[in-house]
Amino acid sequence: MNRISITLLAIALPAGLAALAFAQEGRTLGTVVNGNTTIEFKAADSSDIDLQKLQTWSTFASAHPDVAHELAYKPSLINSDSYTRKHPELGEFFSAHPDIREAMAENPGNYVAIPPRPGE
Repeated sequence: MNRISITLLAIALPAGLAALAFAQEGRTLGTVVNGNTTIEFKAADSSDIDLQKLQTWSTFASAHPDVAHELAYKPSLINSDSYTRKHPELGEFFSAHPDIREAMAENPGNYVAIPPRPGE
């Protein structure tokens, strides 16, 4: 049951973060001052996230949670031909959606997320 929960979290987290970003876009989330350096944390700009691509990926990830889980922990596998040969369903998905593969390789955090560890 724990593995299923983690996998579902890995799938749902990017969609949830996108929804939060829409709600908080441009809003200052926090500020850190260290000496003469001030770092301001703002909500992500979600205008560059293609929600249709995200939904298409989420549908695939729901059907293939093991693949989604592995990509969350090692996004470099997105461009691995040997990995897509081991997982032909992923290869077929990327063949049908090369734009999603390109977007995932460029910004994997928009599509896959590592679930928090227990206690985090």
